[in-house]
Amino acid sequence: MIPLLLGAVVIAHIILRSIVQYWRLRHIPGPFAAKFTNFWLVRKTWNKEYFDSIALALERQYGSVVRYGPNRVLFSDVSAVGVVFSTRNALPKAESYEIAFQAVNGKLISSFATERDEARISTIKRQIIGAFSTTAILDYESHIDSNINNLMYRLINGDSELNIARLVIFFAFDTICNIAFSDDQGFLEKQSDLGNTLEAARLRFGHWHDWQALPKLERLIYKNRLATRGSSGTSVLAKLATERLQTRLEKGGLGTHSDLLDRYLQASERDPATFDRSTIIGLIISTIHAGAETTAASLNVTLYYLLANPRALAKLKAELEDAKLASPPSWQSVSKLRYLEACFKEAGRLQPLLLDPMEREVPIDGAGMQISGVYIPPGTVVAINTHALNRDPSIWGDRVDEFRPERWIEADEGQLSRMERANLYFSGGRRACVGQHIAWVEMKKFLPELLNRFDIELLNPKQDLETVRTMSIFVDELKVKLTPR
Repeated sequence: MIPLLLGAVVIAHIILRSIVQYWRLRHIPGPFAAKFTNFWLVRKTWNKEYFDSIALALERQYGSVVRYGPNRVLFSDVSAVGVVFSTRNALPKAESYEIAFQAVNGKLISSFATERDEARISTIKRQIIGAFSTTAILDYESHIDSNINNLMYRLINGDSELNIARLVIFFAFDTICNIAFSDDQGFLEKQSDLGNTLEAARLRFGHWHDWQALPKLERLIYKNRLATRGSSGTSVLAKLATERLQTRLEKGGLGTHSDLLDRYLQASERDPATFDRSTIIGLIISTIHAGAETTAASLNVTLYYLLANPRALAKLKAELEDAKLASPPSWQSVSKLRYLEACFKEAGRLQPLLLDPMEREVPIDGAGMQISGVYIPPGTVVAINTHALNRDPSIWGDRVDEFRPERWIEADEGQLSRMERANLYFSGGRRACVGQHIAWVEMKKFLPELLNRFDIELLNPKQDLETVRTMSIFVDELKVKLTPR
C-alpha cells in the first residue's frame, strides 16, 4: 500500500509541476509537447535531428520568441543578444553546462567554460585574464610559429593530394598544448590521435549534446558516486590535465616555463583558496577542449568556403600579396588584414561552430525580466537562436546564403553594429571565450602562410562541406590538391 501511495505522490508531483511550468510560459508559442516535457527535444536529438535545423524550423513556424521545452525559451531577435549575453548583469549559465563537468578521482570539477557561479568565475577571470591578452599572447607566438613550420614541412614533403582537414586538427592540438604546457602531444609528428585525446574531446561534446535537455537525469546516471569513484571515473582529458600539472610541479613548478600553466600557477600563488588543484585542472581541460577542436574546425570551414568560392580566394590572396608577409607572418603584420578577418567571420556565420544552444538562466531570486518585449519569469532557461540570426536579411543584407566576406567591409556603421551584435563566433557578453585572442592569432597566422606557400584546390569542386555534428561541428575530411608556389 505504501509503495502505491508513494508512486501516486510522485506522479501527482510530476503532473502538478508540468502544469505550473506550462502556466508560467503560457504566453509563449511553441510545439504543444514541448510545453510539457523536455522529451520533445530529446526525441529529436536522439533521432539525429540537430539543433540548427530544429531552431530554424521553430523560428519559421512560431516566430522570433519560441518555447522549446517546459522551461526553455529561444530568441531569434538581435535585441535579445545583449540581454542574454550581457556584459554587466550576466545571466548565469544554465544547468545543462553541468553535463560537461569532469570527474577527477571521484570529484566533479567544472572548467572555465562550464562554471555556473558568476562570482567565482569573476574571481578566476581577474587573476588570469592577463594571460589571454593580445600582449601576453606575443609570448606564445613562437609556439605557433614552430607548429606552422612543422605542418608546412610535412605538406611540402607529403603527397600533393591529401585530406588536409586531419592535419589541421593535429596542428591545432599540438599548438594549444605548446601554448598551455610548452610541450606538444606529437600529433603532427605521428599523424595520429595519440592517447585518444581527440576522440575524448569529441566524446565529451557528444555526451553533452545527447543529454543537454535532461541534465538532472544525466547527473543521476553518470555523476553518481559509483560512476565517478576512483581513477576509473576520471576522463581522458582530466587524466591528461592531472598528469601535466603533476609533471610541472615535480620539475620545479612556478616560473620554469612561459606558458598558460605557469600563469595558472602564478594565480595559485596569489590566491590559493580559489586556485586549488581542481581549479587548475579545470582550466587545463578548458584550454585543451575549447582551444583545439574549435580552432581546427574554424580553419577547415574557412578554407573550404574559400576553395569553393574562387573569387573570394583570389581577393584574399591579393590582400596577402599586398601585405608582403614574412614566413611565417608575424601577428603584427596580419592582425589588421580586414578581408582575412572577414573571411573567418563570414565562414562562421554560414557554419557556426556550436550547434546546440548556449543556455542561460534568468535569476531564480529575481522578479523576472523583459527580453524582446516579452516577460520571462525567474528560473527560465533562455538561449539565442544563432542559426536564425545568421540568416536574417535585416541584419546581413541580401544573399544571406552566400559566402560574401565583403559584407563585413561594405556595411555602414549601423548595419555593422547589428552584424557584430549578432556575431556569436566566440559566444558573447561577460562569458565570451576568454581564449579568443589566442584563436585569432593562430588562425590569422596559419591561413596566410598556407595560401602563400601553396596553390590549393578541392579535389572535387562540387564537394559539399562535410561535418561531424554533435554539440559542435568537426571537419574530418577536406580533400585537396596542393601545388607549391
